[in-house]
Amino acid sequence: MKRLSRLIALTVFTMLIPAPFVYADPSSGLEDRLIRTVIFSRHGVRSPTQSPATLKQWASKPWPVWPVKPGELTLRGKALIRAQWTALKPVLEKHGLLSENSCPAPQQYSLIADEDQRTRETAVAIFEGLAPGCRINPQYGARYDTLFHPDMTSWREMNHQEALDQVQSRLDLLEKDPGVQSALNRLQEITGCCNHLSLLREKEERYTSLKELPTRIRIDSQKPKLDISGKWPIASSIAEIMLLEYGQWPDRNAGWGKVDENILKQIVPLHDRVFDATHRAPLLAKAGGKYLVKNIRDTLLSEQSPRLSILVGHDTDIAYIGGLLGISWTVPEQGLNPIPPGSFMSFELWEKTEGNREIRIYFHAPAFASLHSVPASETMPVKVPVDKPFYRASDFSQQVDRVTGL
Repeated sequence: MKRLSRLIALTVFTMLIPAPFVYADPSSGLEDRLIRTVIFSRHGVRSPTQSPATLKQWASKPWPVWPVKPGELTLRGKALIRAQWTALKPVLEKHGLLSENSCPAPQQYSLIADEDQRTRETAVAIFEGLAPGCRINPQYGARYDTLFHPDMTSWREMNHQEALDQVQSRLDLLEKDPGVQSALNRLQEITGCCNHLSLLREKEERYTSLKELPTRIRIDSQKPKLDISGKWPIASSIAEIMLLEYGQWPDRNAGWGKVDENILKQIVPLHDRVFDATHRAPLLAKAGGKYLVKNIRDTLLSEQSPRLSILVGHDTDIAYIGGLLGISWTVPEQGLNPIPPGSFMSFELWEKTEGNREIRIYFHAPAFASLHSVPASETMPVKVPVDKPFYRASDFSQQVDRVTGL
């Protein structure tokens, strides 16, 4: 615990200067060496995925008009990603993961993205920051579906009732959490939800507030996604939309001018708690993340892999990774397990001074202030170790075998 506290303190300090962690043996003057890194990034700021008709049911006021189709990365979102990775470029160069002043050769890196527009364009923006002018495009397509989406066979074979029980037990805890309830009240004040339309397609039922909406969950064996309705998914989505708006329009507050950074710090943790309940539950995490976790392990430990591998997917994927490996992270001023736009996990294979190899895992998150910056500034993301940051390479490999069953 003391070691972890010291690491967290060191992490916060290093955010003040554009430099990575340096692990050294003071007695020998030697530094540990970074062998290989696998990075999994969430896409950048996108428009809401919900249709205008759905959003209309969630607020008493008209929602802002986004400049792209639902769920697409915006130009602002792309600029933020590019700026973040421009700031990170010297870190990767310092460790030899990128060549200075030249475009990387194909064998030096791997870049794979889910096929959605927001993930593909985020991947492009990452390398526009790391290797400007090099015109590097990601690999994508159906052959990578099991990396970014639940495997249908695993989904069908999963014990659905047990999975539902796991989710429900986590949702039940939210009912007793004062912070979550306070955030729910604040979202009610911001939106004025929900007295003008039925939200559950039942014409005889009308609800006057978010708190009144019953939560219903089920699993469809033909659709690899938890089917959930009611107050928790709606409140969670609204909180995330407020964060997306805050990143998209730096000239004003989100939520009809009511949501500044302080309000975000109150309401976004509700989104994170609901997201944990619906994606980190063990059986859902296994069905959604086992092939992804295996791919990360295999890439990290293979001598044939490039030194830098980047995958770009979704917050769901990062939640699956955390749930499956049993790891969490705490970001200053954002709380437990946030996954804001542009955040990423890094899995790093290090060779220690005595010759042993060790895997270190970190979570990196843009600060809310950096998402709102004008212009999109070259800002280092906040870097924190996960709560089990160090593994011997063999131990990590065995754990992946154990939790994936592959």
